[in-house]
Amino acid sequence: MPGLKGFRYVYAAGQITKLLEKAQKTGRPDKLNFSYVRDTWLLKNAQYRSVLDILEDMGFIDSSGIPTSSYAQYQNPPKAKQALAQGIRIAYPELFKAYPNAYSLSKSDLEGYFKQQTGKAGSVLEKMISTFKTLCSLADFSAVEVAPVEELPKYPYEEPEKGKIGVRVEPNVYVNIEIHISPEITDEKIETIFKNMRRYLLTNE
Repeated sequence: MPGLKGFRYVYAAGQITKLLEKAQKTGRPDKLNFSYVRDTWLLKNAQYRSVLDILEDMGFIDSSGIPTSSYAQYQNPPKAKQALAQGIRIAYPELFKAYPNAYSLSKSDLEGYFKQQTGKAGSVLEKMISTFKTLCSLADFSAVEVAPVEELPKYPYEEPEKGKIGVRVEPNVYVNIEIHISPEITDEKIETIFKNMRRYLLTNE
Protein backbone atom coordinates (compact mmCIF):
# COMPACT_ATOMS: atom_id res chain seq x y z
CA MET A 1 0.00 0.00 0.00
CA PRO A 2 2.48 2.65 -1.11
CA GLY A 3 1.60 6.05 0.30
CA LEU A 4 -1.52 7.43 1.93
CA LYS A 5 -4.67 8.81 0.31
CA GLY A 6 -3.71 11.73 -1.87
CA PHE A 7 -0.16 10.44 -2.28
CA ARG A 8 -0.60 6.92 -3.61
CA TYR A 9 1.63 5.52 -6.30
CA VAL A 10 1.90 2.35 -8.33
CA TYR A 11 5.10 0.61 -9.33
CA ALA A 12 4.29 0.64 -13.05
CA ALA A 13 1.87 3.15 -14.57
CA GLY A 14 0.72 0.59 -17.12
CA GLN A 15 -0.89 -1.40 -14.32
CA ILE A 16 -3.46 1.38 -13.89
CA THR A 17 -4.43 1.21 -17.55
CA LYS A 18 -4.71 -2.56 -17.56
CA LEU A 19 -6.86 -2.78 -14.46
CA LEU A 20 -9.18 0.04 -15.49
CA GLU A 21 -9.60 -1.54 -18.90
CA LYS A 22 -10.66 -4.80 -17.25
CA ALA A 23 -13.07 -2.93 -14.99
CA GLN A 24 -14.74 -1.27 -17.97
CA LYS A 25 -14.90 -4.23 -20.33
CA THR A 26 -15.90 -7.06 -17.99
CA GLY A 27 -18.87 -7.77 -15.75
CA ARG A 28 -19.18 -6.18 -12.35
CA PRO A 29 -17.75 -8.47 -9.67
CA ASP A 30 -19.45 -9.00 -6.33
CA LYS A 31 -16.15 -8.06 -4.73
CA LEU A 32 -13.09 -6.65 -6.43
CA ASN A 33 -10.03 -7.71 -4.47
CA PHE A 34 -6.63 -9.06 -5.42
CA SER A 35 -7.90 -12.63 -5.44
CA TYR A 36 -10.45 -11.68 -8.09
CA VAL A 37 -7.90 -9.68 -10.08
CA ARG A 38 -5.45 -12.58 -9.98
CA ASP A 39 -7.79 -15.50 -10.60
CA THR A 40 -10.43 -13.99 -12.92
CA TRP A 41 -8.62 -11.20 -14.74
CA LEU A 42 -5.32 -13.12 -14.64
CA LEU A 43 -3.38 -10.07 -13.51
CA LYS A 44 -1.13 -12.01 -11.19
CA ASN A 45 1.41 -9.41 -10.13
CA ALA A 46 0.87 -8.56 -6.46
CA GLN A 47 1.61 -4.93 -7.28
CA TYR A 48 -1.95 -4.61 -8.57
CA ARG A 49 -2.95 -4.27 -4.93
CA SER A 50 -1.69 -0.70 -5.18
CA VAL A 51 -4.13 0.02 -8.01
CA LEU A 52 -6.97 -1.39 -5.90
CA ASP A 53 -6.00 1.02 -3.12
CA ILE A 54 -6.42 3.89 -5.56
CA LEU A 55 -9.81 2.57 -6.69
CA GLU A 56 -10.88 2.60 -3.07
CA ASP A 57 -9.59 6.16 -2.61
CA MET A 58 -11.59 7.18 -5.70
CA GLY A 59 -14.76 5.68 -4.28
CA PHE A 60 -15.01 3.00 -7.00
CA ILE A 61 -14.95 0.21 -4.41
CA ASP A 62 -15.58 0.26 -0.69
CA SER A 63 -13.18 -0.94 2.00
CA SER A 64 -14.26 -4.54 1.49
CA GLY A 65 -13.90 -4.37 -2.30
CA ILE A 66 -17.59 -4.10 -3.20
CA PRO A 67 -18.08 -1.96 -6.34
CA THR A 68 -19.99 1.28 -5.84
CA SER A 69 -22.25 3.36 -8.07
CA SER A 70 -19.16 5.23 -9.27
CA TYR A 71 -17.73 1.93 -10.49
CA ALA A 72 -20.98 1.24 -12.32
CA GLN A 73 -20.85 4.69 -13.92
CA TYR A 74 -17.29 4.04 -15.06
CA GLN A 75 -18.50 0.91 -16.83
CA ASN A 76 -20.81 3.08 -18.96
CA PRO A 77 -18.50 4.19 -21.83
CA PRO A 78 -20.11 7.63 -22.45
CA LYS A 79 -19.72 8.50 -18.76
CA ALA A 80 -16.49 6.65 -17.99
CA LYS A 81 -14.00 9.50 -18.37
CA GLN A 82 -16.11 11.92 -16.36
CA ALA A 83 -16.60 9.31 -13.63
CA LEU A 84 -12.86 8.78 -13.50
CA ALA A 85 -12.23 12.54 -13.29
CA GLN A 86 -14.60 12.79 -10.34
CA GLY A 87 -12.89 9.83 -8.70
CA ILE A 88 -9.47 11.42 -9.12
CA ARG A 89 -10.69 14.58 -7.40
CA ILE A 90 -11.88 12.44 -4.49
CA ALA A 91 -8.62 10.51 -4.33
CA TYR A 92 -6.47 13.66 -4.29
CA PRO A 93 -8.50 16.07 -2.12
CA GLU A 94 -5.67 18.28 -0.86
CA LEU A 95 -4.02 18.58 -4.27
CA PHE A 96 -7.25 19.78 -5.90
CA LYS A 97 -7.92 22.07 -2.97
CA ALA A 98 -4.56 23.75 -3.54
CA TYR A 99 -4.77 23.58 -7.35
CA PRO A 100 -8.30 23.23 -8.80
CA ASN A 101 -6.72 22.61 -12.21
CA ALA A 102 -4.24 20.07 -10.87
CA TYR A 103 -4.87 17.79 -13.85
CA SER A 104 -3.16 20.36 -16.10
CA LEU A 105 -0.14 21.07 -13.89
CA SER A 106 3.31 20.48 -15.32
CA LYS A 107 5.54 17.72 -14.08
CA SER A 108 7.78 20.22 -12.29
CA ASP A 109 4.81 21.78 -10.48
CA LEU A 110 3.56 18.37 -9.37
CA GLU A 111 7.05 17.45 -8.27
CA GLY A 112 7.23 20.55 -6.10
CA TYR A 113 3.85 19.81 -4.50
CA PHE A 114 4.45 16.12 -3.75
CA LYS A 115 7.99 16.75 -2.51
CA GLN A 116 6.87 19.51 -0.18
CA GLN A 117 3.97 17.46 1.20
CA THR A 118 5.76 14.12 1.62
CA GLY A 119 9.49 14.82 1.70
CA LYS A 120 9.95 12.05 -0.85
CA ALA A 121 12.48 12.20 -3.67
CA GLY A 122 13.98 10.02 -6.38
CA SER A 123 12.04 7.06 -7.72
CA VAL A 124 9.20 7.33 -5.20
CA LEU A 125 8.54 10.94 -6.21
CA GLU A 126 8.64 9.95 -9.87
CA LYS A 127 6.09 7.20 -9.25
CA MET A 128 3.72 9.59 -7.45
CA ILE A 129 3.80 11.96 -10.40
CA SER A 130 3.52 9.19 -12.97
CA THR A 131 0.55 7.64 -11.14
CA PHE A 132 -1.34 10.93 -11.01
CA LYS A 133 -0.60 11.94 -14.60
CA THR A 134 -1.54 8.48 -15.91
CA LEU A 135 -4.90 8.64 -14.15
CA CYS A 136 -5.54 12.14 -15.50
CA SER A 137 -4.64 11.09 -19.05
CA LEU A 138 -7.53 8.62 -18.96
CA ALA A 139 -10.08 11.08 -17.58
CA ASP A 140 -12.11 14.03 -18.84
CA PHE A 141 -12.16 17.08 -16.56
CA SER A 142 -13.96 19.33 -19.02
CA ALA A 143 -17.36 18.82 -17.39
CA VAL A 144 -16.80 20.74 -14.17
CA GLU A 145 -19.63 20.80 -11.67
CA VAL A 146 -20.02 24.22 -10.08
CA ALA A 147 -21.89 24.41 -6.81
CA PRO A 148 -24.86 26.80 -7.06
CA VAL A 149 -24.54 30.08 -5.21
CA GLU A 150 -26.86 30.08 -2.24
CA GLU A 151 -29.48 32.80 -2.51
CA LEU A 152 -29.23 35.40 0.20
CA PRO A 153 -32.22 35.51 2.52
CA LYS A 154 -34.75 38.28 2.16
CA TYR A 155 -34.87 40.94 4.82
CA PRO A 156 -35.79 40.57 7.59
CA TYR A 157 -33.73 37.39 7.49
CA GLU A 158 -33.79 36.69 11.20
CA GLU A 159 -35.32 37.99 14.39
CA PRO A 160 -32.81 40.45 15.92
CA GLU A 161 -31.61 39.62 19.38
CA LYS A 162 -32.71 41.80 22.23
CA GLY A 163 -30.65 44.96 22.28
CA LYS A 164 -29.71 44.66 18.59
CA ILE A 165 -31.13 46.20 15.44
CA GLY A 166 -31.01 44.34 12.13
CA VAL A 167 -30.10 46.72 9.31
CA ARG A 168 -30.12 46.08 5.57
CA VAL A 169 -27.62 47.92 3.41
CA GLU A 170 -28.22 47.60 -0.31
CA PRO A 171 -27.38 45.56 -2.20
CA ASN A 172 -27.73 42.35 -0.19
CA VAL A 173 -25.49 43.31 2.71
CA TYR A 174 -26.74 42.65 6.22
CA VAL A 175 -25.33 44.34 9.30
CA ASN A 176 -26.09 43.77 12.97
CA ILE A 177 -25.55 46.75 15.27
CA GLU A 178 -25.16 45.96 18.94
CA ILE A 179 -26.01 48.68 21.47
CA HIS A 180 -24.66 48.62 25.01
CA ILE A 181 -26.77 50.80 27.29
CA SER A 182 -25.74 51.74 30.80
CA PRO A 183 -28.28 50.76 33.46
CA GLU A 184 -28.07 54.33 34.75
CA ILE A 185 -29.34 55.93 31.53
CA THR A 186 -32.84 57.43 31.59
CA ASP A 187 -35.78 56.12 29.59
CA GLU A 188 -35.90 59.39 27.68
CA LYS A 189 -32.32 59.01 26.45
CA ILE A 190 -32.93 55.39 25.46
CA GLU A 191 -35.93 56.47 23.40
CA THR A 192 -33.84 59.19 21.75
CA ILE A 193 -31.13 56.68 20.80
CA PHE A 194 -33.57 54.39 19.04
CA LYS A 195 -35.36 57.23 17.31
CA ASN A 196 -32.05 58.42 15.88
CA MET A 197 -31.13 54.88 14.83
CA ARG A 198 -34.37 54.60 12.94
CA ARG A 199 -33.97 58.04 11.38
CA TYR A 200 -30.41 57.67 10.12
CA LEU A 201 -30.21 53.94 9.35
CA LEU A 202 -33.67 52.67 8.45
CA THR A 203 -35.04 55.61 6.49
CA ASN A 204 -33.87 57.90 3.72
CA GLU A 205 -34.00 61.02 5.88
